[in-house]
Amino acid sequence: MNDRWREKAKAVAIIALLFITLFFLGRYIFQQAGDGTNKDSFLKTSAGLYQVVAEVPLGQVEVYNYQRMGFTKGFVCFSPDGAALAVGTENSELLVLESEKGKLKWRKRSGNGKISALAFSRDGRRLYVGENGPQADLICLDAQTGEELWRRGSAKELGSGLNDKTYPGIVCIRESDAGTVYAVGQRTIRSAERYEYRGRLYAYTPEGVLSGKFPQERNLDAWVGWMSVSAQGQVFFGTANWDAKLQCQDNQSIYKLDEGLRQVLWSTAMAPVPPYERTTLRSSPEVTEDGKWVVSFASDGRAFLHHGEDGTLVWRRTLSKPELVNGIYVNATGLYGQATADRLVFTTGNTYNRANWQMTTPMEHPSSNCVFLFDYQGRLIEKKELGGMVEQLALSEGAAAVAVGRNSRTKDASVHGLTLLSLRDGSVLDRLALEGPCAGAAISKDGRLAAAVEAPLQLDDGTIMGEYRLIVIKKPAQ
Repeated sequence: MNDRWREKAKAVAIIALLFITLFFLGRYIFQQAGDGTNKDSFLKTSAGLYQVVAEVPLGQVEVYNYQRMGFTKGFVCFSPDGAALAVGTENSELLVLESEKGKLKWRKRSGNGKISALAFSRDGRRLYVGENGPQADLICLDAQTGEELWRRGSAKELGSGLNDKTYPGIVCIRESDAGTVYAVGQRTIRSAERYEYRGRLYAYTPEGVLSGKFPQERNLDAWVGWMSVSAQGQVFFGTANWDAKLQCQDNQSIYKLDEGLRQVLWSTAMAPVPPYERTTLRSSPEVTEDGKWVVSFASDGRAFLHHGEDGTLVWRRTLSKPELVNGIYVNATGLYGQATADRLVFTTGNTYNRANWQMTTPMEHPSSNCVFLFDYQGRLIEKKELGGMVEQLALSEGAAAVAVGRNSRTKDASVHGLTLLSLRDGSVLDRLALEGPCAGAAISKDGRLAAAVEAPLQLDDGTIMGEYRLIVIKKPAQ
């Protein structure tokens, strides 16, 4: 009799234990599904200065290989106070997380277009989203709730090619201390014979009322993919033109506009260097907060520092020079030019074949995939070779967060990851190695938090490395 009761008690205990296990497992799965984060990360940084806070899956995306020129995007930025982290995905999804714990606050689709720009307002209360699509919308959201506050389109002026999918897009968003929101609208139409460019700069009040645009009566006929705005509202933008036969009206390299976008205060043309026929600015110019200095980096490898007040050239440095190899010019593309209070940072990309971008180069350029650190006197502090494409650059008060992606020539996957560099001397503070290329990077203003977006990559043998996800890392409090 006692044995029978013991067997029953044992069975009840087993069933109770099973239910308890299922309860906690279900709660764990529910929590993961609810906030989209993975708390039990196996990722570690190389120096241990930062610790992984969260991993967030970003959904399924098309997997690209080494032959693809473009690559998976991941827009990521911290709010000015570092409390929130915003992410824009390749799937037109928006996420906002609590930075310290990596906890998801809200997640939603932005609309029908593809995300092409992302920025917090200076007070952190609003999140601005740029879309590439039929309407090319600039969207203003409540950063706390994700509620849409207003939406403004630019397709009426830039046009929208539904048949050939040459959609316009808002590609850069900035804000002044006064709360004026500035945005660049852009559309490029490619054909077998030529390129056609259309662009506009827009200014909106915090309530979404259009307060200015440039040009007033027409579109820009040059490619514009970047703008920078000082705290006082001084607006700077650069141009690019890949069609040497096209005679553009907007043929200056850098423009400075007044805060209302009504007039050009100064502009400057940078003469091209052989074998280039045009000077191209991609991810610059960048103006310092006080408007005193303007830093820019041409795709031909020349770095510039200008006075913000009148455009006077302070100095120029050649960081990557075209090299003639077996009758073909190869070079490392100049990408970002950014500034802090006492440092200027320039980055280069992969070595490319000027005759045909799709062809593998016979050698790696000695300046490819590097971060260059300068002081304002033009002295080189450090040249740091990172081994892979600098997909994105973000600066804090004392550190640079660098997204290191594919090396299309060496195909060395070990270089992929988020690298944190000291702005004092260029030394590596820490590194988060990733299987897939790092497609996006962000760092908080105080440097305590950083984030990376990993993208999947298909190797030549068909193997897929990495996944589409966000990783948040934090420096523990001292």
